[in-house]
Amino acid sequence: MSLIEKKYRRLVKKLLFVNSEYEYVVETLKDAHIEFNNYYNDYCAKNKVPVQDLEEKNKTKLEKVYPKAEQQTNEEGLVKMKNQEADAKPIDKDLQKMYRKAAVKVHPDKFSNMEETPEIKSKIEMFKSLAASYDERKWGDFLDICEKLDILPSRYSKIMEIIKKEIELLNKKISQHKNQFSWRFFECEEDNICKDNVMKDFLFQLFNYKVQESIIRI
Repeated sequence: MSLIEKKYRRLVKKLLFVNSEYEYVVETLKDAHIEFNNYYNDYCAKNKVPVQDLEEKNKTKLEKVYPKAEQQTNEEGLVKMKNQEADAKPIDKDLQKMYRKAAVKVHPDKFSNMEETPEIKSKIEMFKSLAASYDERKWGDFLDICEKLDILPSRYSKIMEIIKKEIELLNKKISQHKNQFSWRFFECEEDNICKDNVMKDFLFQLFNYKVQESIIRI
């Protein structure tokens, strides 16, 4: 194995790791948002925060902070993260070549006249994963499948540059998600003092409202 191939395989593994971290953060935030909202309502009620008045006075600001967006889910029920910038860009020609080579090996049409053995079922499922990762620009999953099919880039440097940019983009998204109040709330775990402090910061940042706590937590 050449040095450039070793570097490429290492980058693919790094991309897979960063992508798994990103998906973990996104999925965690789905539950954290709900728990945050429940705690927020309880906290405001206990501390007599005039939530309705604050929301009415800051309606325009709230719409900008929390825009309504329709969420799409995949076959497993996970939220599909739509990247409009990625969708607008044409897919690199080297990636297109790799996709065509991989598709030839595992396309369902290739097995249409064969008995559906476990091995063939596995290849058909692999094609579905290949097509989904290619369409959704999930290059870590896509390149991992290509590796399993012994398909490597014709120009390592070009694909490695794409991988590095994808890692940089994912790390930026992870950082943005972890800056959300819901993530701070999640990291408090069972510490109610920490959670209360998150609520105070949230109300101050969003409404410029300082809480005068009416209860003491033990």
